[in-house]
Order: sequence, then structure tokens, then C-alpha cells
Amino acid sequence: MLSPTVVLLVIVLSFVGAILSEKLRFSYTTIMIAIGLALSFLRVSSELSAIVLDRTIILGLVVPPLIFEAAMRTNYQIFRTVTRTVLSLAIFGVIISAVLSGLVLNMTLGLPLAIALTFGIIVSPTDPVSVVNVLKRSEASERLTTILESEAYFNDATAVILYTVVVSLTFNPFQSMTEFGYTFAGGIVVGLIVSGIAELLYRLVTEPLAETYFTVAVMFGSYTLAGILGVSGLVAVAIAGLYMGNRTMRVAMSEETRVTMTKFWEVVTFMVTSFAFLLLGLKADISLLVTFTPFVIAAFGAILLGRVLSVYPIIGLSNLMGEKVPRSWIKILVGGGLRGVISVALALSLPEGFPFRETIVAMTFGVALISLIVQGEFLHAYLKTPRL
Repeated sequence: MLSPTVVLLVIVLSFVGAILSEKLRFSYTTIMIAIGLALSFLRVSSELSAIVLDRTIILGLVVPPLIFEAAMRTNYQIFRTVTRTVLSLAIFGVIISAVLSGLVLNMTLGLPLAIALTFGIIVSPTDPVSVVNVLKRSEASERLTTILESEAYFNDATAVILYTVVVSLTFNPFQSMTEFGYTFAGGIVVGLIVSGIAELLYRLVTEPLAETYFTVAVMFGSYTLAGILGVSGLVAVAIAGLYMGNRTMRVAMSEETRVTMTKFWEVVTFMVTSFAFLLLGLKADISLLVTFTPFVIAAFGAILLGRVLSVYPIIGLSNLMGEKVPRSWIKILVGGGLRGVISVALALSLPEGFPFRETIVAMTFGVALISLIVQGEFLHAYLKTPRL
């Protein structure tokens, strides 16, 4: 539970981060991580540092608003032209990347194959918090942005299912495939049901603030109902956001409401993004990262290789199937495989006593920090070039 003190700290530090970002000309993401690292290094004791960075707070509190807002901005007509590409990257891309990076770490670092694959699964999904943050600062084409953002908010279902299987140390291919299909398809159905009911209710309300406030209920309602039914809450939120932005906002809302809602969600996403990156830096153990530096470097190389070897074949097949993706975008799609708070939360959620837990946590933190600070900045600079 977030106390008023924590909320106040996040607001103040976000304001400080925005000022420093503008004055020092560093990205806001990097500044917030740096503030968190500084607080961690100085051993600042506060309610903020007492927050547990795990799946519950990240997947339940931080990620849904980011996904919902990004999905509302997604043009469905454009999404239809890249659906196969997005779903292939979100499902098969994660699996290919996890297996390949796991094999590389098994051969180079000598980690047991099961442990290496566990790490690969944890860090293979791209992080919607990180991807959305970078794309908001860039001027990429809408179709390219749709691919990157949609992949980021759909691939978590794949990662969470694989994570559950590997942590339980059981694997039944037929059962796992059936569970994945139920989880993913069920999330779509829940998102559509909640959105349809919400649209009917919106026709009864004309107050812009009340309509805007109700979108929060739509978002968390989708996530909560999906969780109760045992399906993907993040997929449900994504579908609800797509429906809200492409239908409900157009047929059941006034122009005033649309403007109010857009501004409201911009503020919400800024707050949760600030909180996520601040917490990521705050929870990083510098001494642990230094101890495992060779492992971190090898892990980042393995993950990058896995991303390359998953993206190129998938895009090639997508082109053959008619969803033409420009060759110039492939490098961006590879670079867009940013890792962040979701991977860290999954690593920290490993049960105590899990083999090589400390090694996995250190590598995940290291990969996330390199990905956000180095890879994210390169991606942002590349997206800013005139070629796009």
C-alpha cells in the first residue's frame, strides 16, 4: 500500500528529475534511475526504499496504466496491418529469444541449462514501461510505433506462463500450450466484455470528469476480472485500451471529454513511469552488480544475440505473408527489445532457495540498467535521425 509520504516523494523526485533532465540534457529515464541509484548508494532510509519490487506491484499497479494509455493511442486500422507481426514477436519471439540466450549462457558461463533458461525467460519479454517511454520521446512513424508498443504489451502473457512453468520445475508441452491459449484468448474476451459494458454506461454520462474517472475502473476492472478468471490481465487491459481509444472515445464521448481524458492519462503514465524507474534504481545493489560484472556483460550479449536471431526470421516470414516491414525498421525492432522493471520484478519474485537466485537477480538488474541507460539512449538517438 502506497502511503501519502511515498506519493509525495515520487512527485517531488519526479519534479527534480524533470528539471535535471532539461538542464543536463540527459533523458528523463536515465535521470530517474540515477536518482534511485544515488538514494540506494547513500542508504537513504524511507518508506520508498521499503517498497517491495515484485510482480504484484509492477504487474498490478505500474504496468496496466502504461499499457492502457498506449493502447488507447494505438490506431486500430494500423494495428490490423501488422497484427501477425506483433503476435509473432510477442509469442514466438519471446520463446526463441529465451531458448537461444539460455543456451548461450549455458555454454559460455557454465550455468546449468535449467537456470540459464530461467534467466532467458525472465529477460526475454520487452518491457512496455521502457518501450513506451522511449517512443514517447521520439518521432518514429505510427506503424513502427504500433509494432513496438503492441509487442511490448502483448508479450508479457508468454513470459508469465513460461515463468510459472520453469519456477515450478515442471513442463508438459500440451498442458502449457493449452494454458497459454486459454490465458491469451481469455484476456481478449475479458477486455472486450468489460469494454462493451463500459461503452453502454458511458452513453448515460455526460460529465467529462466522471467519464474520465470511470476509465480507471475500466482499466483495473479488466485486469481484476481477468485475474479472477485465471487469464491474462495485461492482455485484457490492452484490448480494453484499444476498444476505448478506437470506438468508445469516438461514439460515446464529447470532444471535451476526449481532451480531458488524454491529459489525465498523460499525467498518470508520467507518474507511474517515474515511480518505476526510481524504484528500479533504488533497488539495485551496486556491490552485487560489481561482483557479477562478467556475468552481466555475458548476459546482455546473450540477450541481444537472442533478440537478433528471433527478430530477423520473424520479420522475414511476416514479409512473405504480406505484412511488409521496411528493411530499415529491422535494426530498430532489434534495438527496441528493451528490458526493464518487469524482468527485475520477475527475478525478485523467484522463491527463496531457488538455485542460483542471487546470480539471476544480479544479471537481470545489470541487463535492465544497461538496456535502459545505454541501449535505450542509442535507440532514441537512432529514432531521431532524418531517415525515419
